[in-house]
Amino acid sequence: MSAKEKRKLSKIVFVIASILLFSILIYVKYISGKETYATNEKVVQTENIEVSNAEPVNLDEIIRNNSNKANTKEEIYEKQEELEYITKYRNNNELYVGTTKVSQEGRNGIQTITMKRTYDNEGNLVNEEQVSCVVTKSSINKIIDIGTKIYVEPKVSSSNGSPENLSQDISLNKPSGFSLEQFKKALTDSKDKNKVFENNAEYFYYIEEEYSINGIFVAAIGIHESGWGTSKIARTKYNLFGYGAYDSNPYNGAYSFESYSESIDLIARVLVKYYINPPGTKIYDGQAASGKYYSGNTVSAVNKKYATDPNWANAVYKYMNYLYEKIKT
Repeated sequence: MSAKEKRKLSKIVFVIASILLFSILIYVKYISGKETYATNEKVVQTENIEVSNAEPVNLDEIIRNNSNKANTKEEIYEKQEELEYITKYRNNNELYVGTTKVSQEGRNGIQTITMKRTYDNEGNLVNEEQVSCVVTKSSINKIIDIGTKIYVEPKVSSSNGSPENLSQDISLNKPSGFSLEQFKKALTDSKDKNKVFENNAEYFYYIEEEYSINGIFVAAIGIHESGWGTSKIARTKYNLFGYGAYDSNPYNGAYSFESYSESIDLIARVLVKYYINPPGTKIYDGQAASGKYYSGNTVSAVNKKYATDPNWANAVYKYMNYLYEKIKT
């Protein structure tokens, strides 16, 4: 074979090899690549499949629940309430022990309370809560001087002033008539671990003279509501009666006082003004009783509007009887 023929054959082989190499490249890039892509896509889809134990989604229920929320209605309104004044007691060595004197009359203030009511889609009230409270007129404290001079036993003038007179029908809008010493005797007790009632016995005595109310009854409420002064509200807020505490948020709603005497005096005035006297009855400070929650002047009658617990009256009367029995001995 001549050199010319060899060169010609080499060119032919080179062309054929180039065509084969190009064909292989085309195959790898488009045909093989496409299959690989399809395979990868299949794998990806397989990897995204998850097995779930969740309950099937109930679209009807979701729509119904959201429709109910959308149909609820909120109502904002304001109301004004009296802000009861606080009574401050101070010692006066010119007055005899067991006697008191009002040095400054108190004046109630006014507080504006913003409330929110929520209704369902049928117009039924489902919730009512307090949003804010603003004092629009300040109250003025009442100041009572208490005697520290040599003790003189005060008179027992009330027909209630005997331990034998206690019954479920006792009139609470009359003083018990017990002396200061008798109150101290009744309220000195081993159950009073923090000596709250023992150290404040005199104030249960003073409210009888100031407001014409049975002080033993008020003490019995305090013992029941505070667990002999051991409740958190009693210990941290000096509030023996849970005054202002709503069932939904009792601690935050409860009033705070600077002393136990303030809470004792305030609850006595509230009971006299709203619960144990008929509307129009002449009461303290020349005022007339509102009688807003009046159902009678007995323990069971007060229970109807004062406490949601139907057994409240029995519990309070039990403590009254306990204190009266201590005075007997």
